[in-house]
Amino acid sequence: MIRRLPAALLSLFIASGTWAANATCQFERVPVGPQKLGPWIDKSNWLATENQRLSLQAGEVFMPAWRLLPSGNETKVAAKQRQIEALPSTDPLDGSQRDLGFLLDSRLYADGLVVLRNGQLVAERYRNGLAPDKPRLLLEATRPLLNLLGAISISQGKLSNDKSIVRFLPSLTTSSGLRKMSVQRLLEDKEQPVWTSGEIERWQQAAGWTTEASGTDVRNWLAQAGRWDRALLETGRPLFAAAPEDDLLAWTLAESNAMPLSRLFCQQLLARVRPEHPVLWLSDSQGVELASGLAMSLRDFAKLGQTLVEARTGRNRGKIPAWFIETLTASAGMRPTEIKGLTKGSELRYGFVHLGGSANRVALIGAQGSSLFVDFDQRLVIAMFATRPGDHSAAMLATLEQVWKVIGHSNSH
Repeated sequence: MIRRLPAALLSLFIASGTWAANATCQFERVPVGPQKLGPWIDKSNWLATENQRLSLQAGEVFMPAWRLLPSGNETKVAAKQRQIEALPSTDPLDGSQRDLGFLLDSRLYADGLVVLRNGQLVAERYRNGLAPDKPRLLLEATRPLLNLLGAISISQGKLSNDKSIVRFLPSLTTSSGLRKMSVQRLLEDKEQPVWTSGEIERWQQAAGWTTEASGTDVRNWLAQAGRWDRALLETGRPLFAAAPEDDLLAWTLAESNAMPLSRLFCQQLLARVRPEHPVLWLSDSQGVELASGLAMSLRDFAKLGQTLVEARTGRNRGKIPAWFIETLTASAGMRPTEIKGLTKGSELRYGFVHLGGSANRVALIGAQGSSLFVDFDQRLVIAMFATRPGDHSAAMLATLEQVWKVIGHSNSH
């Protein structure tokens, strides 16, 4: 009995993932670099779209960060790689016949594409200086992943969806606006505070994204008196845009789980992925991880989509609750909604997009067209990094959907 007990305990730890997560989720502090790339890119313009192909792969040059070294788990590569460049496609802008490579290069400004089928790499494409082994900032695309962490925290009893945010952030109990905001409301993100352009600018300064020093850090900014005493609107900002409530959620997750956000993300999601390349998380001046600060390689980004695919089977769900996957994939019902540019029936759910049309497809859409597409029935994942100029548009979304459709059709044969 005494001799068997350690083995039993070891099996328990391995089954729960606790031992593996604690062994691999050690982030190291990375001090801010020189805040300059070459003669023309500095802290004042590093996030400008024309500079992002360089700067998003060098976040630690401009801001302090936490870094997780890779665990050496290489992506499984299929014996036969698919050639996707010449796949016939329809250009949503004018209806003309094009090849897929044209849509990726000329319409989406795609820098990289990774396609997984049944967890194996079946196609990979890099352009415009995107390094396969370097982490690239996800920016707004991080928010749906934070919502997923919130769902996991609810399933583990760390958060309660019907409780007020201030229950988990005692320093904000005097905020009447936050006392009315439940965890569920924050995660669904259907109603958003209305912020002025000046407030958004000062929030970015406090977080350290921009040049001007604010004299505070992001949590002090969030906690200022009267900050959350404002109306909530269902159309408070453009689709997929970053906002202060993202950092409010990041703070809530860290406090309720009593650990830094980067470690929480690693233990709940990355420990199963075992990243192939370094993972970076940018922080403010106090070392607090920022809601839009996650950076990953394209392969590791695709692996996150694979964790969603596996979560639906039940046999390999890990820590993702079944109700979350069911919510993402459930039919839109009798009154289908619409996101302009996507098939009718598409709607936002916990920051992900439930796609209309064919069943059981969801997407995560971030800055300048960077995205993660998951088809649960085909067990297909398409990860893309892009640098498309301008804001999100119906044309961009329609082109993304055309790319997903063409690749999905080619993989079903």
